[in-house]
Amino acid sequence: MIYLYSQNCFMSKIVIVDDSMDLLDVLKFFLEEKGYEVETATKEQDLISLIKSFSPDLILLDIYLHGEDGREICKELRRHEETKYLCILMFSASTKALANYKEYGADDFIEKPFGLIEIVDKIESILETCKDYRQHQ
Repeated sequence: MIYLYSQNCFMSKIVIVDDSMDLLDVLKFFLEEKGYEVETATKEQDLISLIKSFSPDLILLDIYLHGEDGREICKELRRHEETKYLCILMFSASTKALANYKEYGADDFIEKPFGLIEIVDKIESILETCKDYRQHQ
């Protein structure tokens, strides 16, 4: 099978954080088919371990996790030198929760339910923006 990779995604690493195993499985499979390296986490502790071992380029972070708030996780990531420049795309079914995503340090957001092509377009856009930003730091 031949795959066409965009320059943005070739070998880019993504960590998806959600408490829905079904969503994690679907997104992981789809994004890997698009050329991304993908790891998944269901809670903040798993995310921190993956950041250290996997060195992702982007974190796809749900706002509502069992007993945890993705917005607070995002704020915490922005406080630390080693994680403050990670690309972060937040998602939620609650548009109200996503309305102030920039206050928490996210680069962008996407509302659930989202289409698979829509999420790839959003990821590619954020990766390009972050790449440009990092080059000017």
